[in-house]
Amino acid sequence: AAPPEAAALAGSGITTIGSATVIHASKVDVLGFNRAVGLGLDGPATEEQIDEIIAYFARLDVPRFVVQLHPEAEPAALPQWLERRGFVHYNNWVRLYRDVSEFRLERQLPRVERIGAERAETFARILTRAFEWSDDLVPLVAGLVGHPGWFHYLAYEGDTPIGTAGFYAEGEVAWFDFASTVAEFRGRGAQTALIARRIAVAREAGCKHLIVETAQQTPQKEAPSYRNIRRTGFDVVYVRPNYLYEFGDQ
Repeated sequence: AAPPEAAALAGSGITTIGSATVIHASKVDVLGFNRAVGLGLDGPATEEQIDEIIAYFARLDVPRFVVQLHPEAEPAALPQWLERRGFVHYNNWVRLYRDVSEFRLERQLPRVERIGAERAETFARILTRAFEWSDDLVPLVAGLVGHPGWFHYLAYEGDTPIGTAGFYAEGEVAWFDFASTVAEFRGRGAQTALIARRIAVAREAGCKHLIVETAQQTPQKEAPSYRNIRRTGFDVVYVRPNYLYEFGDQ
């Protein structure tokens, strides 16, 4: 969905290797944009496929990437195959699910507005700064605003945009993402308001299933996004471990 010129700036692209969907943004060191998902789901993975994924990122001169394993990925030896090649367990993401039943806000929260292309750069800059991403990703993120199937929102305090969120809808499924809040405005309910708005709009659009992923909360690391999502009625479906490969350490 990204505009070609924005994809070129970030060095982004997508391919399939075996059952894995492999995405890359070779000009930015952001693991969320350099990863392989779905390996071993549509049939048992092979060691050759792992080697092909490594070679793919090596050709792109990407410093590091992750392979994300679904708990039902086959064969069971996949983690050991990855570790033998130098992958290390880096962290976990959590996949969550919710239906489109109404979520009622219990108090007045920041105002939420759906945006079009005229506010796309504002959206993208809030998001990239919140995650400390390279400015090379601004056109990539901004280029999705207004694209068919995509919905993007800003939360406001007065006239100040303080938070972002969006979703992509296809058929009966909506995928939530792009959630961020300006640092000095965190803890004021922007994300709760953005989730509630997206639930309502997804329902109106004919969706029945909502999915989202975020970092796992652990005793060692807080995950405000995880808490916001759980508070609004999403349930954990599974934990997805991320196996990291760094070329500089090989």
